[in-house]
Amino acid sequence: MRHFSLYILIVFFFASVLHSADVNEIIEHIQETYDELDNLSAAFRQTDTFRITGSRSETAGKIYIKDGLKYRFESEDQVIVTDGETVWTYNSISKQLLIDRVRKNSGALLPRDMLFKYPKTHHATLLKEEKKNGQTFYVLRLDPKEGVRGFIRSIKIRVREKNWLIEEIETTDQNGNSSLFEITKINTKKKLPETLFSYQPPEGAQVVDMRK
Repeated sequence: MRHFSLYILIVFFFASVLHSADVNEIIEHIQETYDELDNLSAAFRQTDTFRITGSRSETAGKIYIKDGLKYRFESEDQVIVTDGETVWTYNSISKQLLIDRVRKNSGALLPRDMLFKYPKTHHATLLKEEKKNGQTFYVLRLDPKEGVRGFIRSIKIRVREKNWLIEEIETTDQNGNSSLFEITKINTKKKLPETLFSYQPPEGAQVVDMRK
């Protein structure tokens, strides 16, 4: 999934690492916030960096999340939509639509996975606390526990203390490639219609149904 334009940061580094209890408390605040969210819409900018070549690519778009399980990503060349059971992935360049089921063991970084599954299978570390314009931000890192395998090697998230909403997600895969998602223009008040979380292919699209 492709993914987040953030502010210029004024960073204040704490001299010592905070206790693990503080990390668990922060994660609980984040989980409670997203568990109670009915609707979230935002803009995102994604920057992918490839370790071997050193090359970078950027994309921007919009993200919509409803009830924790339904989401929609829109960028210039791709749309990814799920209603919690089915995933539609449309590529406007190839004009191909892939339809699949949401699979528990897929490599997809689903919103609820990051908030609920990953804290159970990964060690959480509070890397730093930042101050900007009188507000506090926390940067956490999730590393897999012993015996846990997957394509994602580590995850870093940056969260605003005032509302416990995530504003940055950075993932690093097993090959050392990284993706930074910067989330802005977050709106949790606007009610999102159910029609956002299903997808009808445009005329002429090649449809590949992988559910069979």
